[in-house]
Amino acid sequence: MICLLVFFTGCSSREKDIVGLWRTDSIANYVNGFSFTNNTKDAHWSYFDYRADGTLFQRRKGEYRKSRYKLVSADSLVYTDSTGKVVNGYKILDLNDQTMVLKKSQKPYFSGKNQELYEIRYFSKAVPKGK
Repeated sequence: MICLLVFFTGCSSREKDIVGLWRTDSIANYVNGFSFTNNTKDAHWSYFDYRADGTLFQRRKGEYRKSRYKLVSADSLVYTDSTGKVVNGYKILDLNDQTMVLKKSQKPYFSGKNQELYEIRYFSKAVPKGK
């Protein structure tokens, strides 16, 4: 019973922490032992506005993309389309009221075993304009 209470308390804390406007700080890519981090800020970088009702607005260069998000567990976040179909899934490596780190596994480029590809996105809480 105590484990269930701790689990549900962790999820509700995560739901509270994720709500708000997030700015992409950097993106690290790992491909079979090689890594590259992009931390150059430009107009192509996205802002993610997580709403308490599960709605997500992604902004980039004046464009908006609306989808939905759901915390399926304390360490798993999914984005869904308007029909509820999962379009992206992320492992939550860190989430608090100021920082968020998400990891997305990717499909191998080549056939064969022993390939590891993933992307790690680092975010910080942004202050909406006018506040």
